[in-house]
Amino acid sequence: MTNQDKSSSDMSDDKGQRFMKLYMAVQRRLYGFTLSLVPNQVDADDIVQETASVMWDKFDDFEPGTDFAAWALCIARYRVMTYRQKDISKRKRFSSQSIETIDNAASSDEKKESARQAALRGCMKKLEEKDRQILYLRYEMGATLRNVAERLDLSINTLYSRLGKIHAVLLNCIRKKVAQEETV
Repeated sequence: MTNQDKSSSDMSDDKGQRFMKLYMAVQRRLYGFTLSLVPNQVDADDIVQETASVMWDKFDDFEPGTDFAAWALCIARYRVMTYRQKDISKRKRFSSQSIETIDNAASSDEKKESARQAALRGCMKKLEEKDRQILYLRYEMGATLRNVAERLDLSINTLYSRLGKIHAVLLNCIRKKVAQEETV
């Protein structure tokens, strides 16, 4: 393999990793959106697969820093429209106005979710280092509660109690930040 081939392969791997990270973050939302517009689960599965394929083909056109979920939902919406045009059976269908209403509701939900995610990031920064470490081990590393307790030399009961307090602090903080954003 030449250096140029290796460099090209590394760039392709990086592109694939970036795409998969972004795609995995929106996959459930994309599927839910599609399933809300298509009455058949099998057809929704096919449309989501087609959407992912189109997203990958057009990933070079995606502008980093913009809203990947909105971009994905837009592509899915067009895939649903294409599906509906091809579908000549007598299934009940949503009108274009209904699709637009659902799309607007999904966009609104997406904005609310983005606000909650931003609030969570801000609230996480306010936690003590040990509390952030507990959350990191448990949720980002996927460690079991027993493993986290052993690693931090805590009893399981202490860890349960600590996690409960952390969750309560984060929830209150997020609610306050979101409420502040809504009043602005």
